[in-house]
Amino acid sequence: MTNEPADVFQYYAIGNDDECWPYIGNAWGNRARDRRPYFMASGRRQIAYRWVYELVHGVTLTPDQLILHSCDNGGYPIGCCNPAHMRLGTVQENSNDMMERERHGLPRTVVRAIRTLLDQGRTQQDIADLYGVSRTAISAIATQKVHKQV
Repeated sequence: MTNEPADVFQYYAIGNDDECWPYIGNAWGNRARDRRPYFMASGRRQIAYRWVYELVHGVTLTPDQLILHSCDNGGYPIGCCNPAHMRLGTVQENSNDMMERERHGLPRTVVRAIRTLLDQGRTQQDIADLYGVSRTAISAIATQKVHKQV
């Protein structure tokens, strides 16, 4: 038996527009950084809330179109699919959104500590290794492309 795209709705606890509609299926991503609810239908495996967005809006999303959640609950354990909480965005818009809402995994205290280490002359790669992030992330902090307000 193969799933149809509309079958994705049976794996969500649908409520009112104000609350998140959590994913109750069992096909979560298997990597810690990629814990999103997946759903297979019509020979395509994609994040379940992308199916919901496509069905509600009657579109087929391209890979460069991302779903941004106003509720910040797109990932595990909720995987919200409430269309009122979703909007289309680009990679840059998603990055900006993550920084503005501090969903990037680096609290202000860590950013301050990183800046202190940079001021002390530690290399970006040393700091990246210390905090388990990319050197590019440290560079973005050093050049104030991100966390300007910290």
